[in-house]
Amino acid sequence: MKFTRISILSAFLLATSIIGIDAAIKDLPLREINGKTYHYYTVKSKETVYSICHRFEISRDELIKYNPSVADGLQAGMELLFPVSDNISSSENSTKTSSDGTQLTRTITHNVEKGQTIYGIASTYGISTQTLIEQNPIVSDGLKAGQVLTLSIPVDVKQESGQKQSAQKTESVSGQASATSSTNIGYIVKKKETFYSIANAHGITVAELEAANPGITLLKEGQVLTIPVKQTATETDSNNATETAVKTATIASTTGASESKPTISLDEFAAASGIVTETETEQSSELSVAVILPFMLESETISKSAMRYTEFYKGLLLAADSLRNNGTPIRISAFDTEGSSEKLNEIIANPELKNHRIIIAPDDSEQLAELGKFGQANGIKVLNNFAVRDESYKTNPYVIQGNIPSSLMIEKSTDAIMANIKNTTPVFIMFANNKLNDKRDFIATLSQKLTTKGIEYKTITIEDYLSKSDLNELSVEGSYSFITPTGRQSEVNKLLPGIIEWREEAVMPSVKVTGYPEWITFRGETLANMHNLNTIVYSRFFDDESNPRSRNIDEKFKKWYGESMENAVPRQGMLGFDTGIFVLNYLKDSITKYDGVQNGFNLTESDGISGECNTQLYIINFRPGDIIEKINN
Repeated sequence: MKFTRISILSAFLLATSIIGIDAAIKDLPLREINGKTYHYYTVKSKETVYSICHRFEISRDELIKYNPSVADGLQAGMELLFPVSDNISSSENSTKTSSDGTQLTRTITHNVEKGQTIYGIASTYGISTQTLIEQNPIVSDGLKAGQVLTLSIPVDVKQESGQKQSAQKTESVSGQASATSSTNIGYIVKKKETFYSIANAHGITVAELEAANPGITLLKEGQVLTIPVKQTATETDSNNATETAVKTATIASTTGASESKPTISLDEFAAASGIVTETETEQSSELSVAVILPFMLESETISKSAMRYTEFYKGLLLAADSLRNNGTPIRISAFDTEGSSEKLNEIIANPELKNHRIIIAPDDSEQLAELGKFGQANGIKVLNNFAVRDESYKTNPYVIQGNIPSSLMIEKSTDAIMANIKNTTPVFIMFANNKLNDKRDFIATLSQKLTTKGIEYKTITIEDYLSKSDLNELSVEGSYSFITPTGRQSEVNKLLPGIIEWREEAVMPSVKVTGYPEWITFRGETLANMHNLNTIVYSRFFDDESNPRSRNIDEKFKKWYGESMENAVPRQGMLGFDTGIFVLNYLKDSITKYDGVQNGFNLTESDGISGECNTQLYIINFRPGDIIEKINN
């Protein structure tokens, strides 16, 4: 069976995510303490909280939840405990035993249909993929349409009486199993909202809301909270996937926690022009997004660029799933431009495109211009999230520039640096070879602002490497902020060690360094030197991968798609997630501010002539002690 990279994605959306202890913990030995059974693990020498969390694929918060003493530090020989009760998914918790203690199960047969996956089928019946494969070894070589699977499924006695399965499935014990479980949804804080108002609106207590958002004590507009929601999950019917250039996912949102309909329902990327969804008559209220990108599905060799667009789309689907209980139906349509103008013209001519409220456009300037015209003619917003230098938004009120423009970024970043270097003497380090000074625009803007403000600064020019002797003209009594001229790591490594050596010899307590967006990609000794020198950089993107929000999305991405996001800056899967969260809330509540995991949005208002523009910029402070502070600017 042929699967495209996109058609495979839909199967993962059929299941409600279940958060629990990872399978790696299930392999640990058992011990009974005070009548309760635990998995236990003894911490080894040199192991850290990070390595433990990575090994067992759990978050730091989960580790501390089961082992509170870890919050005070990890020590060799410490015993970690994980209760077995939390090691069972919600569907397993709903199973019952007979009077003699034997677990009741029901045996069914399932006919595999085109487009179905092992994960999707297992999730539909509330079992793990491992259990499915153990019961049907034939699928270990791949799932094929027409195969007949035999499944042994735990029975919920309360739900077993009288319920019948659909005609697609033949059962030896009839019934439809359902279970109440908890899941989390994302929520963007609005202006003047409080913990009480948000908790009350979602039918939970303030304590439950605070527990789901550890570390958050002050609410800000645009901030994202995790809302714990109880819901009833039932078996969903599997839909056929079609391998066409236009594919649609419809996410039916629930309006209350007690509803018994599926928490997520979709037409698995069916051709939008040929399928009428249950929300077709509600297009004015549904959150409909068209993603028009060069996925290159028909190409024999998939380029790196196409893979990144696909990862972006996967992240967008995670966002849609996170907001599935927002009270409004969500519909995501994917259109493959195949990298050609001819294909784009076909997509524009498709009447289905007019049924969307926002279009996410590719980075091709000509194609972006065509989509901008289409959007303006049909009252549809067009988000330019990839072409950083494009200025369509200046003349088209329907175009949204998703990245802060370069000129505005320099203006805002130099203002931020001016504030940061206050009460210090600015020192520009320049290479004699001007070709190595690749940040000349930033340097010129900052030096001009310093001159305008009457702030004196120094300039030191070097041939190749900065040595401590090059800085001897600086008084050891002062405080200095060094402004470097380059974003290239090879050149940065010629500068920072000299500053450190001079500072240590002069016993200088107050030294700062200013860097550039490229610096957030640096690792190893360069990163260590950045922390040592209390470095400030500015960037459109920054993802602190140790942040619980980031780790949670990473884990979910890997769980859904079986692979991690590409190690790049920006990470396209995270960019898709942040874009999805913002766009869906922008459509629903006209929200123009969002503080994302990796990137944020702060849109200017449209004046009717020009479109909206994202002015969000991050200032990242790499402080001593490996501390990273991310500041919205």
